[in-house]
Amino acid sequence: MQKLLDLANKIEDKELRKKVIDFLKNPTLEHKDFKKYQRGDWEKTKTPFAVGGTPALRDVLNHTVAVAEACLTIADSLKKNFGIKMKKDTLLAGALLHDVMKLFEWKMTKNGPEHTGITMDHTLLGVAELYKREFPEDVIHLVASHPGEYGTTQPRTAEAFLLHQVDNMMSIIEHNALTGGSSEISEKQIPILFLDEGTLEKIKKSSEDEKK
Repeated sequence: MQKLLDLANKIEDKELRKKVIDFLKNPTLEHKDFKKYQRGDWEKTKTPFAVGGTPALRDVLNHTVAVAEACLTIADSLKKNFGIKMKKDTLLAGALLHDVMKLFEWKMTKNGPEHTGITMDHTLLGVAELYKREFPEDVIHLVASHPGEYGTTQPRTAEAFLLHQVDNMMSIIEHNALTGGSSEISEKQIPILFLDEGTLEKIKKSSEDEKK
């Protein structure tokens, strides 16, 4: 948990930083019909996921930390090498919060993770709670669109596009390491997504439009 809070403290905007830290410390389901669902522990929650059909178990906390750290590193690289300036506070907030509601979607049992029976997935739950807590629209959009082509809302900002791609990339790498029984992936074949010049230009244009 401290890893999440250390990252959240990198958010420069004081109000947004407080909102993110408060939500990380105390994610809730405000609607009365959903209060029956118990929240899992950040330190213990694992969720099943699959890339290519073979299931694996994801550590939600470490996945979140890895995604957030990678987003910041890539944002710095894009600025340095392409002049693309990301809204890093927005990006970091979205990265830290994109999977938080999985704590209500899955519970750990003696037989492993088990779905709680909740009727909304973690993305919808996250959007609902962020809206309730009056988070900025651009942060809510990152959480809403992080599934990318697998969800109902497509990424429409440079930050949302980056979060989706990093989340997807991390899933591929995590899955390969977990199902292969080793973290060594250098000699294994994994799917790679290449960004062409046209895609990079669109990201840069989106960033420039936001500055105007």
